[in-house]
Formats: sequence, C-alpha cells, structure tokens
Amino acid sequence: MDVQQLRCFLAVAEELHFGRAAERLHLTPSPVSRAVKDLERELGVELFVRRYHQVELTSGGTVLVERVRGILEQVDGLKEAVHQASATESRVVRVGGTHLCPPAVMDRFVAVAEQRFPAHPVDVTMARSAELLPALERGELEAVLVHLPLDRVELDSLVVARYMFSVAIRADDPLAGAPELTLKDVAHRTMTVGPLTPQPLAVDRLHQRLRDAGITSFHQMPDNDSVMLASHVRRGHGLTLTIDPRNGGSASVFDDPAFAVIPLREDLEFLLGVAWRRSRVEQDPLVSDLVAAMREEWAGQALTL
Repeated sequence: MDVQQLRCFLAVAEELHFGRAAERLHLTPSPVSRAVKDLERELGVELFVRRYHQVELTSGGTVLVERVRGILEQVDGLKEAVHQASATESRVVRVGGTHLCPPAVMDRFVAVAEQRFPAHPVDVTMARSAELLPALERGELEAVLVHLPLDRVELDSLVVARYMFSVAIRADDPLAGAPELTLKDVAHRTMTVGPLTPQPLAVDRLHQRLRDAGITSFHQMPDNDSVMLASHVRRGHGLTLTIDPRNGGSASVFDDPAFAVIPLREDLEFLLGVAWRRSRVEQDPLVSDLVAAMREEWAGQALTL
C-alpha cells in the first residue's frame, strides 16, 4: 500500500461519497475509486459497502479510519519536522549583557552559551539593563545578564553574582588608612553615585539603602562614565562605591596609586543575574536548554564580586 491509497481511502471514509472525495483531493472519481479498490485487494477485505449514490464503511473500514488518520498526520508532519530541525541547526543564539557588569562574568555567561550550543553562532548585545529587558520581552534575545531585581512578571531570573562594595577615595584622604569602613563612617560625606538609567529598580534600591544608612548628601553623575567618575572623586576629594578593581571593567579605573579602595562592611544586596522570558522556556527547546545550562553553571555558586 502507498500513501496515496491511504489518502483516497480516508477522503472517501470522511465524505462517504467518491465524487466529493475526488474534489477534495483535486482528482477525478476514477483514480480515487481505483486506489480504494487496490487497497482493498491488498488488505483482502472490503472497506466500503457501495450502493447507488451512497457509500458506507464496513466494520473493517471503520477500524482502519483512525489508524490511517494517525499515519497521515505523521507523514504530513515530516516536512515541518525536517524544516524545524534545519532551522534549529542554523539558528543564532542571541544573548545580551549589561555593559556595566565585570567582563569575567560576561565572558563566563557567553562561554556557557557557546559550550551548550557548539554548532550555533552566539550573537552578543551589550547595552544597559533598561534596554535589554524590553528586547528580552519582545523575543529578540534568548537570555540576558542584568542587574536584579526585576519588576516584570513575565520574566524569571537566576542570581549569578553578588556585589561586595568598597569605598573609593583619594589616597591622601583621612579615611584611606582604614582596614574597612561602614556607611556610618562616611555618612557625613557626599557620596557620588551614578544615574538610575542603567536599571532603575536596582539602582534606586541601592540609593535608598544608602539613604537609610544616614547618607544625605549625594552628587549624581549624568552618566556611567567611569573615567569622569574617577576624575570627580580625585578632583573633588569625594568618595564613591566600587567593586574590587581586580574584577576589571569600569572598576579598574580605581586601580591607581592615586586612589585607596577600602572594603565596606555592609552587604548592600546588589545582584547580577541571568534573566529570561518564562513562557519561552515552556515553548522553545533552545531557550529551555540555555536556561538549564545556566542553572547548572551557577547552581548554588553565585560569585562574590
């Protein structure tokens, strides 16, 4: 038997009329009738009771209908399955990361994607968290590395790093010789901070913790230019928060004899994490596999920066 015989049989079984079945298949009644007769001959049973202008299924034909329908659904799905597999093989894995995160963490994030999908090109977008998150929601990116928390219910996240801040001051500042500092120690000083724009929710929470600790005087920089920030601290005898300069990135600007970097005792709970769209994990095998790889990489092992 062949697929065309099965298609003809099913059309007649559903229409209970050879003429209508032929129209549905864009054939004339003669080849449809012949295909059904050939199938009956091969199976050794009659599938229809033929009367004048009337067709009924026999018991054997009734048994065959659902099985043939299932077979044809599988056959018709082969082309789509092959196309999907081909598309998946050539698919670009699109990830993003905030330009303010330490390079080593970003490199590790990208490496996890590349290792999980060695046959796929991995395209990386660097931008502010506030730009990456809408792109993630629109489905333009599979996953992003951004500052947490998130206020978008359709997104889920995994913490991969916790910032442990230090105070960056001039090397000749009276506080420069301290082994560590508390926010109370610097509450009387003006704290230089960055703008809210990179990730408003996370940065606003950080600024609120500083206010809660008694810091009332702030100088807000217009953008996140680390060179301008260092220049302001150096020229104005101010202070700011930074992570260990050995983490690289924007923090490395304070790896300079002109500055002292003093560990801050408090944990300000500033987090870095991988975010993804929850619905895509359920619907897209690639995104599901990518998230699983991230969970394996950082399960219970969030970095301290």
